[in-house]
Amino acid sequence: MDKLKKDGRKLRSESTSDHILNTAIKIARKGNIDNMSFNSIAKEANIGTRTIFRHFKDQETLQESLDQKLGEEFTSAFSLINKTDNLESRIENVCSILIKLYVKNQNIIRWNLRNIWRDKNLRKNMFSWNKILRNFVYSILPEIQEKRKSEREIIFECMSFMFFLRLSVVQSLNEKQIKEIFTLNTKKYLI
Repeated sequence: MDKLKKDGRKLRSESTSDHILNTAIKIARKGNIDNMSFNSIAKEANIGTRTIFRHFKDQETLQESLDQKLGEEFTSAFSLINKTDNLESRIENVCSILIKLYVKNQNIIRWNLRNIWRDKNLRKNMFSWNKILRNFVYSILPEIQEKRKSEREIIFECMSFMFFLRLSVVQSLNEKQIKEIFTLNTKKYLI
């Protein structure tokens, strides 16, 4: 009986943590990253600020959890790509998925980038996440590994969030145009 009570409390705690994270993601996806605070999350989640502090000791911990949640989303999206498709299809699929994920999560990624220099754990996680993302791309496009280092770096730069951001924000291009640029640049070096 005591074991069931502990399990129930743990489940409620995990459910509350997920609710807090999902609320933070909802706020960020609306574009309100400047208003992202424990108070705004608590208000939107309809819970007390103390509850958030019970689950996340500080903003850095919340950011790390958001980063982990994004990693799970990217993992799930990349698992849908058929690795046996021809090279051209795989390039188009990788570019499509990256752009969809960048569009959907750009405010969260921007929030992490803005705060990365304040928190060494977040910085470490971001570099680790970059390596994981590269490994995903390598698993779908192993042909990249056959290229010289300079060409590999150009390919990854042409698929990067920063390149996406420049095309989207600075040049005001839409998703279709950005996908075309991502795809053309990648094909240029791989086909």
